[in-house]
Amino acid sequence: MCGRFENNIDTGDLFEALQAKGAPLKAELSRQNIAPTQKIMTLIGKGEGVELIPMNWGIKFTGDSHLIFNSRIETIKEKPYWQRLFSENKCLVPMTAFYEWKKEGTRKVPYRIYLPGEKFFFVPALYIEKDKQFYASLITTVSNKFIEKLHHRMPVILKINEALDYLKCDSEANLKRCIPLSSTEKMDMEQVAL
Repeated sequence: MCGRFENNIDTGDLFEALQAKGAPLKAELSRQNIAPTQKIMTLIGKGEGVELIPMNWGIKFTGDSHLIFNSRIETIKEKPYWQRLFSENKCLVPMTAFYEWKKEGTRKVPYRIYLPGEKFFFVPALYIEKDKQFYASLITTVSNKFIEKLHHRMPVILKINEALDYLKCDSEANLKRCIPLSSTEKMDMEQVAL
């Protein structure tokens, strides 16, 4: 988790929301049904605003190393290298939904998971730069009650105020943000064909 996500955001809505929070957007974005290794759009802090830049989804340190498209918050807390990335190389991935598969009999059925009433949300991530390319890994945590019927992990989900604070705040404050979405927040799912 998270193995696929959707970014079907109306850029005008995103621009207006960021502008209202004093963080103007400096680029365009589009894509949906995004899979690891594809280009994703990310937000990084830029002065008082944010900049939207493309990154490759997944960090690969060497040619034979595994692709790390999700980073566990537990690993970030424990390992100095990941702590440094969490402190110095943080970004946000805007989404409209993410996908999870549920085993039903002998097949796995995909479900689209979203926040009703929210046009988009953000998942905190880490990135590295290598050979003038950027590579990002989404931050995951244990599942909340809603997601645990599908999977034991879920992406950390932030709404816009928390997301912009994530780009500005130190690691200690950000670790407190990297928790499962509260059960008081409404989530929904629908079966889809991918």
